[in-house]
Amino acid sequence: MRAAGVSIAALLGLSLAGCVAYRPAPVHPAAFAPAFDARTVPATLAGGTWSGGDLLAAAAAQNPTVAQAGAAYATALAAARAAKAAPGANLTLTAEYANEAPHWGYQAAFDIPLDLGARRDARITTANLQALQAYYDLGEALWSVRNDLDRARAALGAAGIEIALARRSVDLRAERAERMERRVAQGQDARPLALAAQADLTAAHRRLAAAEGRRESAYADLAKALGVSPPAVKAMALAPPSSAPFSLDDLALWRRDAASSRRDVLRAVADYDIADQALRTQVATQYPSLSIGPSYFYDHGVQKFPTSVGLNLPPWDLNRHAIDQAWAARTQAGKALEQAQAAALGQVDSTKAAFDTAWDDLKRNRERDVPLAQRTAQAATRSRMAGESDRVDELAALGAEVDARLALNDAELAAALATVDLEDALRRSFDPAETAAIGAELGKEKAAPSRTAKTGGAR
Repeated sequence: MRAAGVSIAALLGLSLAGCVAYRPAPVHPAAFAPAFDARTVPATLAGGTWSGGDLLAAAAAQNPTVAQAGAAYATALAAARAAKAAPGANLTLTAEYANEAPHWGYQAAFDIPLDLGARRDARITTANLQALQAYYDLGEALWSVRNDLDRARAALGAAGIEIALARRSVDLRAERAERMERRVAQGQDARPLALAAQADLTAAHRRLAAAEGRRESAYADLAKALGVSPPAVKAMALAPPSSAPFSLDDLALWRRDAASSRRDVLRAVADYDIADQALRTQVATQYPSLSIGPSYFYDHGVQKFPTSVGLNLPPWDLNRHAIDQAWAARTQAGKALEQAQAAALGQVDSTKAAFDTAWDDLKRNRERDVPLAQRTAQAATRSRMAGESDRVDELAALGAEVDARLALNDAELAAALATVDLEDALRRSFDPAETAAIGAELGKEKAAPSRTAKTGGAR
């Protein structure tokens, strides 16, 4: 009896020795803002020219959304590993006293669930599917940051060009308004013409102020995507978006791929598989689950070693209602998958239409509007030099040429943003460097949780 008691005590001692100690990790929200404002871009590229891939790598290291998605993926992987562990046994210790010698009786009884069959397989498969979903979410977070970076980079480039053109427009219209005032004062023109020139100048000033505001907003968007404050990005030299030609000859194939391989679609596939595993679990629950109970019993001087078999019985309806619910949930998951695929196809179609419109408008500006305005300005200059007109007419033509170039800049920005939207719908970057950067970052995150498991620390 004593030997059995010593064995049980030793087993309990060993199990307690392997326990992990709790370590508090309090958060300090007030400390985040100063730390965030102190962040800088990586020194290896500070002062250099940043490509789309460089920006994405920097954002992956500091963007809070990507960091949260990476932590969620690490948690899902830990949950998948935990799902493989069998449930613990129950140990019951009993003592009794009788008024006959020997007076004491003792009992130690285990209840060990048998973690076998469909229930275990469904639990593990579901946890693995949830980890896969977290991986898809991480990929979507990286892709969303990539879109934000490309939009901010395009907006910054367009704002720089717009500011230079807007300043030129202000100078031209200021000179024209001044000349018109002199002509009105000399009685050569009516006052409404001078007022119209002043209105044009006011509009030019507003356009310049709006362009400067858009540049500041683009800096803020870029900083947000990189996970730093706006002052940290103002010294960065950004490479222009890739000018390499891309072909849409395979768009029909890419469209079909988007409906089957976009990460949001794959997440819906995993949702369906999880619902299927839930149905499998409910079907298995209509049958009893087994447990075994080895025991040791010291019955007032007599040692006994009984063993019991336990049956956990299903509900009184043999789990029919739960099965019906799980069946309906699986059907719903199938419809949700179809909806995700339809949404992907619809997004590709709508963004392709907007893409075509934007690029047609850009082509019209490049090939018709700007050359026409340029020829008109050149003709006005020749006319002034020939004495057929004056500087006021030339300034009007030069201002119209600047307006045409501003419209061209707007069209170029719209085409760039339409390209980003089409890439987003396809989940396919037309810049190979960005595709490589996303793949590299996903590879790093996929390997990181295994290192965490070895150290036992938090990512």
